[in-house]
Amino acid sequence: MAVAERKWSARAFWPRGRALALGVLTLATPAWAQLPDYHLELQVRTNLLGNASGAYNVGPGNLLSGSYQIPISADGQIAFRLAITPEGRSAVWWGHGGMGSRIYLLPQLGEDARTGDPGVNSQGDIAFAVTWASPATQNGIYLLNVASPEQVRIIRGPPGASDWSSLWLNEAGQIGFRATYSGVGRAYAIANERPDGTFSTTIVAAEQTVDPGSPYQFLYSPTLNDLGQMAGVGDVATASSEFFQDLRIFEPDGMSSRLIAQSRGRDATSPVYRFASVAPALNNMGQVAFLGTARNAQSGNVTTLWLWDGAALRVLAQDGVGDIRTLEFFAPDINDTGWVVFRAIDSANMRAVWVSDGQSLKRVATEHDIVSSDLGPARIDQETPSNPVFGGLVSINGRGEISLAAGLAPPDNDQVEWGTAVFIARPVVPQQDGGTGGPDGGPGPGVDGGVDGGPGEPDSGVDGGPGPGVDGGPGEPDSGVDGGPGPGVDGGVDGGPGEPDSGVDGGPGPGVDGGVDGGPGEPDSGVDGGPGPGVDGGPGEPDSGVDGGPGPGVDGGPGEPDAGVDGGPGPGVDGGSGDPDAGADGGPGPIVDGGAGEDPDAGTDPDAGSGEDPDAGPGTENDAGPGEEPGADAGSGEEPQSDAGADAGPGQPQDSGTSPPPPPADSGCGCQSSSPSAALPWMLVGLMRAVIGRRRKAE
Repeated sequence: MAVAERKWSARAFWPRGRALALGVLTLATPAWAQLPDYHLELQVRTNLLGNASGAYNVGPGNLLSGSYQIPISADGQIAFRLAITPEGRSAVWWGHGGMGSRIYLLPQLGEDARTGDPGVNSQGDIAFAVTWASPATQNGIYLLNVASPEQVRIIRGPPGASDWSSLWLNEAGQIGFRATYSGVGRAYAIANERPDGTFSTTIVAAEQTVDPGSPYQFLYSPTLNDLGQMAGVGDVATASSEFFQDLRIFEPDGMSSRLIAQSRGRDATSPVYRFASVAPALNNMGQVAFLGTARNAQSGNVTTLWLWDGAALRVLAQDGVGDIRTLEFFAPDINDTGWVVFRAIDSANMRAVWVSDGQSLKRVATEHDIVSSDLGPARIDQETPSNPVFGGLVSINGRGEISLAAGLAPPDNDQVEWGTAVFIARPVVPQQDGGTGGPDGGPGPGVDGGVDGGPGEPDSGVDGGPGPGVDGGPGEPDSGVDGGPGPGVDGGVDGGPGEPDSGVDGGPGPGVDGGVDGGPGEPDSGVDGGPGPGVDGGPGEPDSGVDGGPGPGVDGGPGEPDAGVDGGPGPGVDGGSGDPDAGADGGPGPIVDGGAGEDPDAGTDPDAGSGEDPDAGPGTENDAGPGEEPGADAGSGEEPQSDAGADAGPGQPQDSGTSPPPPPADSGCGCQSSSPSAALPWMLVGLMRAVIGRRRKAE
């Protein structure tokens, strides 16, 4: 029945089990002292057929609807509805990390069949509603997984429902939505998967026409968190000069609810004159963000964004306050850190996406921003200033990543159509100083990658001073403990002046010590065997294996560190006398081994070449979406209409909110030792020969 497309192969690594604890769902989240800056990463760009600028990650002619939500999962997956396709049927696009494709195309179910906005979770599950299908038995909530999108399950509960709007899919695999019983009324419901793969549906709130014992005359668009709780607003009496509304959190068992806020018609002390008809936002901490109307001293309406923080209501943003000129009627979103993302027009009359942490506001993206795109620099813009440049809802996950959609144009010409782009705005994580506690480890402008051991000591981060490498102090920082004033990279504990190493230092010599040093001036990567054959190749000889003497073998001869078997002076693992290498010898040319006299190289530069220092690594009208006619319905459960009345409550204007449905360098020491440890090299020689013999037999 289903038609699935897989232009980009989704990785099938998502677990299918549903016994997911919330703690497991929590992904690594940085601890932010303040709101970060954001960088916009393009995911997909839609465009009309025939436009010269084409499209990106989807074929031309696949277009977003006039109103849409783009949910983002805990790990950054996104999905959205393509209301218009070249085939003439609805489709679903899914992506992750800047890649994605149209993965599902609705089959032939009649010209009136349509899909709602999808939900997505970190398991790669996608759920969306299908209505007006022919036959009607194909109506319901469609559930698929991106690893096998051709396998679709249809959920038709609760019994008697004909429409499933304001749909959300959480990280536990539960689906929350507002069910409509045709000609009767609405209810909030949650679908839960049973062990046998079928679904049960629980009603958590209903209108009086569905349940005569209910206090609600009308239920607005709800939301769902990962605990299976739903939040929504209900009218408990007919509006007059006041509105009589409750905002509640409903428990997933359908047996209880908790009052969060009321309109002042219900509570004279409430600052809320009326709740907006768009969905509230609910996180797993029980915090709720919502839009509504307050009244000023002149009895004028003032749109306000409130946050219930678990103890009290707080104003996050309000018309005419600070940089906000007008809040737009699109549902906000909130993550478990308490960050709230929303849309508003600024004091310069530019539309923008904002984030608040309860203390401050920060712009995420603003109209006329220059951003990166597949076509090069682009401007967030529309050809007609009155057209909204951003489309639909914005969403945020626990990592602070924000999904949004915006119209694009060339930087210098807003009359050229580059289509509608979907971005993930990612927080820019500042590099932290590992030693001094500040961004710079010294007087330079760079970031310190670790602890500075003293002057002249570079490391594996960003340069913070005038010297090469990262500076952790005056001139040179590093990523470990400083070995002294010498020029090397210090990866660990220093054994003495001038001796950076990744282990214990053997003395003041210039080499990098990878292990236990055999004596003064001799760093090595193992135990020193003295001047004879063994772990060390001789005085001054770092060795990463067993010394075979001057002939071919593990070591190339005196003075010959070798990372494999010595091939002699010809091409091979070792390039010849004096030539260590990390692979096949290319002769005197500049490949793995440069030939006689070339510097050793283990791949990426422990040494950048001869003579180089070691380096450890490098409107006011409802928004119909960009390019759409203003005035279309932007969403909370009804399809766009040319007339007013879609889903804002009984007799209210139409709703503009939620829409429906290096490796270390080779080293050694050649010092004789009379300590008991001197016997250890010979033990290692025997072990190595045994291993080599076994390998040869196996061959």
